Amino acid sequence: MHNTESPETSQHIGRLLLLAFSVVAAGLFFSTPALITPYPENAPWFESAALFPRLALLLMVLGGVIEIFVRRRPLPAGGSDELDSSAANIREAVGMLVLFALYALGVVRLGYLSSTILFLLVSSAWLRLGWRVGIGLGIGLSLTMWLVFVKALKLYFGHAWLI
Repeated sequence: MHNTESPETSQHIGRLLLLAFSVVAAGLFFSTPALITPYPENAPWFESAALFPRLALLLMVLGGVIEIFVRRRPLPAGGSDELDSSAANIREAVGMLVLFALYALGVVRLGYLSSTILFLLVSSAWLRLGWRVGIGLGIGLSLTMWLVFVKALKLYFGHAWLI
């Protein structure tokens, strides 16, 4: 089965998808406080539970809009700036999506630090990175992110059983 779409049509569809994702991200940006429960209304903006999600969504919106304008120029013949997906391991990718979903559920139950350490340890094992890398990433990155998000930015992750 051959792709009968012209490169221009494919690029147009890609730009429309980027625009749709940017609009969804913008909508989520504005509705973030309503999605966070309980949302502390009296917290300063830099200590708000919505700070990090809103920054991430703002980056998505800006990245999408910039990419839409970059894609206005046609790609050179035979050239592509896309990644080669032929080497992708679908089993690993789906496994990581499942692990991330479990991590998102675990943060509110186990706590940010303990669930992040667990997520990075299990992810490293899933991707066969080796136990030294897993422990280094799991503990080092988790502690660093905990200090930044919980202690410095004072982000609220809900009441949990552990840290």
